[in-house]
Amino acid sequence: MMASNKFPKSVSFNLKNASDVAILNYVKKRNFSGYVKKLILADMKEKGVITEVPTSKKPLSKFERLQTELSRKNVNDKSSNSPNT
Repeated sequence: MMASNKFPKSVSFNLKNASDVAILNYVKKRNFSGYVKKLILADMKEKGVITEVPTSKKPLSKFERLQTELSRKNVNDKSSNSPNT
């Protein structure tokens, strides 16, 4: 089931058209949706529709969250053990 904040935009390929077949062969092992979105954003930037490509912050993995938490704990421990001036 697709999330309610998403909607599909389909692309048709003609298997009798050599360029369409070449495209399909090229993208078969790629994330097609992500690849198309990056191409569109690059085109928008080139045409001046946008000045920079918007980025969304990727959520941290469980490992990255743990690393961050441990790093903060180490910093806090070191600062609480330092002599007061």
